Amino acid sequence: MTETPPDTASAGRAFEWWMLSNFAVGAGFSAFIALLIPPYVTETTNDVSASGVVMAVISLGAVLGPVLGNFADKYRAHRLVMCAGIAGMALGFAFFAGAAESSAFYALDAVILGVSIAAIAAVAPVFVVGAGLSQELEARRMTYYSLMMPAGQVVGGVLTTAAVQAEWSFSDRFWLAAVVSAALFVLVLLTSKKPERRIHATMDDAVADVAGEAADPDATTKVPLSAVLWSAFGLFLLVSVLTSIANNGVNNQISNILPNVYGISESGTSTLIAVAGVLNIVLFFPAGRWMARSGPFTVYNAGLALRLVGSLGMALVGWLAGSAVILAVASMQLLYQGSPFARLAQPSTAVGFAPIPAGAANGWLIGCSAVGSFLGSVLGGVFADQFGFNSVNWMAAAAAASSVALSVIFLYPIIRGGDIDTDAEPEPGAAAKAATA
Repeated sequence: MTETPPDTASAGRAFEWWMLSNFAVGAGFSAFIALLIPPYVTETTNDVSASGVVMAVISLGAVLGPVLGNFADKYRAHRLVMCAGIAGMALGFAFFAGAAESSAFYALDAVILGVSIAAIAAVAPVFVVGAGLSQELEARRMTYYSLMMPAGQVVGGVLTTAAVQAEWSFSDRFWLAAVVSAALFVLVLLTSKKPERRIHATMDDAVADVAGEAADPDATTKVPLSAVLWSAFGLFLLVSVLTSIANNGVNNQISNILPNVYGISESGTSTLIAVAGVLNIVLFFPAGRWMARSGPFTVYNAGLALRLVGSLGMALVGWLAGSAVILAVASMQLLYQGSPFARLAQPSTAVGFAPIPAGAANGWLIGCSAVGSFLGSVLGGVFADQFGFNSVNWMAAAAAASSVALSVIFLYPIIRGGDIDTDAEPEPGAAAKAATA
């Protein structure tokens, strides 16, 4: 039986360099893709809807999360999948830099970027939640890992703004994105070997503990689909879909909701979104400390509750004809500040409920969150078109209320009954052991 890694105790560094994989996602998806691809595709095709299609294809790449996570677990390929995702982003940006002005090419490149981002998002958190760490160390590492995404968004945004001010062409800006991604690929590749060994040691311990030294190493992946979906984990995935609908339904229409429902100016809207981003970064730290004390399930539900209170507050103020703008602003901030709590605790909560190993569990989480994001975007557009922009807030409030109700009524009793205890000190390989039971 392999020896449990020494840093499963609470002592250990909170930040590790491989966490720059999430920095790559922040810079790549939230900055370079968001700021470069829509205007570039619109300009070259003279079709606004084409940019929407390309962005939708990129976002939907995350539905491959379960496949990528399961592949990483089955073949012990966590480092390969994560690093290949960063390399794929660099390749995708390079393709755009030398792009032929073809809608077919854009669709192909969107698939490359979408799958690459899904690979990173599905596997990188497993380097924390799949390593058999103590609750305290897991919380500290998830805090720093989560912070890398908004940090990457800020740096990527600053670099893109500088390139625009220097009057670089779109091709040059895409080359900049490709070079940044390539540099991050090299750094993550060089610093992720030891963290991967921690995951594999934990998986080996789990297999050996369950079935002895001669156990089949692939046994942790042999779980029927019904055992995944018709379980507490399946219910948790439904909660994830609903809260993603609530969050993204409003986020993707916020530039229309604030001016049209509450009369807030375009510059005021931009300022409020920027303030929300800064507060997100700040709140990751208290959320991480809370998670270290109380466990991920409590923190995750706090995020769900904030999204409910925020979206419901926005809807109620809009119903009152926007007469209390300060309350609308406060509610919008509450909605946005649910993200540090929900995103930080989601991977650990998912692994706690899952009857499958950490890689596959996080893959399912990423895939279901992508489905929720897609549905939130589509439903938000439909509701706004048919019933006005405040109806998006009501839709989000209904989805958020459903997520809170399911979690409180069904998931909380499971936790409290001791069938699953995501708030307890994790036993190394707990997820993998559950998969072999």
